[in-house]
Amino acid sequence: MEKSHLKGIYPVSLGWLDSDSGYLDRCLQVIHSGINIFQFRPKCFSFRRRNRYLKFLYLECNKNNVKLVINDHESEINKYDDLGLHVSFKDIDLKNLREKFGEERLIGISCYQSIEIAKQAELFGASYVSFGSMYKTENKKDFTICDHKVIIKAKSILNIPICAIGGINLNNLSEQIKLGPDMIALIDGIYDDDEFPNKLKLMMNKFENEKI
Repeated sequence: MEKSHLKGIYPVSLGWLDSDSGYLDRCLQVIHSGINIFQFRPKCFSFRRRNRYLKFLYLECNKNNVKLVINDHESEINKYDDLGLHVSFKDIDLKNLREKFGEERLIGISCYQSIEIAKQAELFGASYVSFGSMYKTENKKDFTICDHKVIIKAKSILNIPICAIGGINLNNLSEQIKLGPDMIALIDGIYDDDEFPNKLKLMMNKFENEKI
């Protein structure tokens, strides 16, 4: 598993669809921006649309040296040589998942606010862990705000990359960078205006220049 991809701004695709062309165009602009990693989050898509989008995004990510990760839907993993998977710790048996897909497959785990869950995830072979929600978010119906000190503590304990997620945008990005996560994941914080490609570049530069 290529750890060089597990750093920087970590864009996540929108969970809603306006049109096929509009959705994929946004994804393409993000993939072509110079990011290392991109998550496809097809929460409300039909089986056919999800598979069509996944095939397209996988090819584009490979062309641009971007690591593609799919949220949930582990059934898709064996269809692609190096597609990553992001799942919640509470929804899976990580040890069996690692045995099933092998040591090289990227598997990211949502740990919410729990250092103990993150320690177990690392023990059972997680490639990275995420903590959140760092702020109020519209992308989850049920969420709890994660104490920002969790990121600092996790950095001192864990030996795998750490990602902060949830409600992060350009206005609060610097606050998160100072906590020291390896990655910062964003959804609405990227796509919330028509100038998002320029804003994404600005956020990527901030991460590189301000990271401790």
